[in-house]
Amino acid sequence: MPLRTGAWIRWMVCVFTVGVFATAVDAGTFEVDSRRGVAVIKRKIRAAQFLSRATFGPNLEQIEALADRMAQIGTRRACEEWIDQQMAMPAAYHHPLALDMIARDGLNSTQGDAYIQRYRYHAWWHCALAGEDQLRQRVAWALIQILVTSQDGAGFNDQNPGHYSGEGRWLGPTHYYDLMVRHAFGNYRELLEDVTYHPVMGVYLSHMRNRKTDESANRFPDENYAREIMQLFTIGLYELHQDGRLKTDESGNLIPTYDNETIKEFAKVFTGLAFKPHPNANGTGRFWWGNEFEEPMEMFDFEHEPGLKTLLGGEVIGSETSVDGDADIAAALDNLLAHDNVAPFISRRLIQRLVKSNPSRGYIRRVARKFNNNGQGVKGDLAAVVKAVLLDPEAWSGQRLLGRSRPNRVEVIARGTDYSTLSEPVIRYTRLLRGVNATSNHHSGRAMLMSQNYNWTQEPYLSPTVFNFYLPDYQPPGKLLGYTPSRRIPNGFLAAPEFQIKTPVTSNRLAGRYIWDISNQMSQQRWSNSTSGVSHNSDMIFHLEEEESLCTEDGDMHQLMDHFDLVFCYGSMPQDYKDRVVEVTTAETEWMKTNSTWRPRMEEFRVNAALMATVLSPFAAVTQ
Repeated sequence: MPLRTGAWIRWMVCVFTVGVFATAVDAGTFEVDSRRGVAVIKRKIRAAQFLSRATFGPNLEQIEALADRMAQIGTRRACEEWIDQQMAMPAAYHHPLALDMIARDGLNSTQGDAYIQRYRYHAWWHCALAGEDQLRQRVAWALIQILVTSQDGAGFNDQNPGHYSGEGRWLGPTHYYDLMVRHAFGNYRELLEDVTYHPVMGVYLSHMRNRKTDESANRFPDENYAREIMQLFTIGLYELHQDGRLKTDESGNLIPTYDNETIKEFAKVFTGLAFKPHPNANGTGRFWWGNEFEEPMEMFDFEHEPGLKTLLGGEVIGSETSVDGDADIAAALDNLLAHDNVAPFISRRLIQRLVKSNPSRGYIRRVARKFNNNGQGVKGDLAAVVKAVLLDPEAWSGQRLLGRSRPNRVEVIARGTDYSTLSEPVIRYTRLLRGVNATSNHHSGRAMLMSQNYNWTQEPYLSPTVFNFYLPDYQPPGKLLGYTPSRRIPNGFLAAPEFQIKTPVTSNRLAGRYIWDISNQMSQQRWSNSTSGVSHNSDMIFHLEEEESLCTEDGDMHQLMDHFDLVFCYGSMPQDYKDRVVEVTTAETEWMKTNSTWRPRMEEFRVNAALMATVLSPFAAVTQ
């Protein structure tokens, strides 16, 4: 175990404050032996930059493999090839994985004394950290923050079995999450239909057992899902140009995409859906007797609103002579997806979740063009959209890479606010664990992490509202002094969504978690129930042997900092910061060289200090 002394604490404080005066646009430097080395480093930085968006975090081996392929066929072609290979991989689903984890531990999903719901987190973290289909998992994480549900819904933590699956109903949110995994490279229209019919969404946004109008009982269709499918899942509040700019009327006013009457008409569409009924149910009881979260909701036309419905653009659907609820829903989804807003609205949100907070008008327009037409006349092809997001020239423009000579080196200049994003806490933690090649000591070998929500107020399945963990247009309070947003950004508006959950409390807890984990070179995952005797003990062990080999000689630590810069900061760490970390760390551990008791620990202490100074720096938190 590491030192627990006042000297250790003072050392850590010194290391963490070495970069107080460094700025986000200072140049980082990678010195090399030759001009060829300049090209090699440039490719590695580009590979790291790309993989930081397309995965839950790269390690050095993955960065070097992609950089080598870039040398063979070019940067863009290598990245496109990597995307194609990822899209061809089998999907890793969370729901069956959770069931297998439960069975391997000798438990069952309806058990009431084992905090059985923790397996939804175990499954998610394993897929994020160890899943080979990294791109699919990362896109699913982006989609679940658009098509939001939360485990904080009626029955979503219920251990009672569903009528058909026989599994604890708490697995329903995991089953819903797998829609994002399944459709990550599919069609957005098909994803939206599966979302609409999924009982978890039906309960969460209350169109489950949404009934037709009965004026005598003063009952009218619930409007919740009708409102949110427009505001959050498809078209937004105001009409947009294809480049994300807000449209205005002749008086300069914003143009709403819908009004209250539109909500009422869509609410009529989403009536008549209920749980797949109990096998023994009959007659009208079929509408009321059911509890299954893993089977799509069924349409019961006797509770579906009859008649005509007037939707967006004045389109009229339905019939005055017959009732077909499924046909009404299909027509309504087609009506929504035909709206011009869908492409720029969804494109901007995917760019925000994968690349940067403030994409330019050109970036949004180029991705929206792919959303509208994948090149084969298909609208909503998410595979084409994801590729457009990750391969767009603007995705690479946050850093300028300058080759220099005498000495040969690469200087990395971060271009600043317009090009950056604050990394969300969950992603920062997966990047840490993947970057240090952490492996599980659980008997299954799987990454069995517990919920980390306490540490930073973000965790899969725990969005506090339907608006996600943070608003896409959130701005930190106060004026932005000394900086004018680029005119290339739509509407002159600079957003910083992730700052909504970055508070003094969450910042301190995140730092505390990092310091504890790195000090122990493991992420401890422990839980126990003293009453039942059920316990969970699983640690993610860090593997820093190669990094420690660079800590014996003082001069080698510059190579260590370049390594950490590449893996965790993607080349953006300023050179004076790296130099100061080396200076402080070597000076504070100099005494260990001649101390027989502590000499065997010197490399460990040095690598821990350097890693802390890296991952807790703004250069790891803010990506370019």
